[in-house]
Amino acid sequence: MIASTTSIAAADEPAALFQPFEWVPEQDQIGPYDMLSDVRDLASGTALVLGMIERSYLLDASGGAPLLDERDAAGLLRMSIATMKVIQGNLDDHFDFMNDNAAKRRKAAAEKEGAA
Repeated sequence: MIASTTSIAAADEPAALFQPFEWVPEQDQIGPYDMLSDVRDLASGTALVLGMIERSYLLDASGGAPLLDERDAAGLLRMSIATMKVIQGNLDDHFDFMNDNAAKRRKAAAEKEGAA
């Protein structure tokens, strides 16, 4: 067992400035939040990459220097395709989980509603 060297901050010490970015406040994160947050970030990044590739082709077609060379453009396209496959796989897994557990979720939601 390794002893921890991390100490707990005293009450009078300032809180850390860094807080991880979240699209939705933690108290409002319900259901498939983590998956949706990841999909949002992956979709945004992929859209940016594809826009860069498109801009490169437009610059090249107009006689200007390309933004990306063919090798980099091909690498970014492959990355974008792989990203979309990851998203698809994660969504498929999540939908399978949702279908397998739909009855449990409905029962829990009804119990929560009844308790409110």
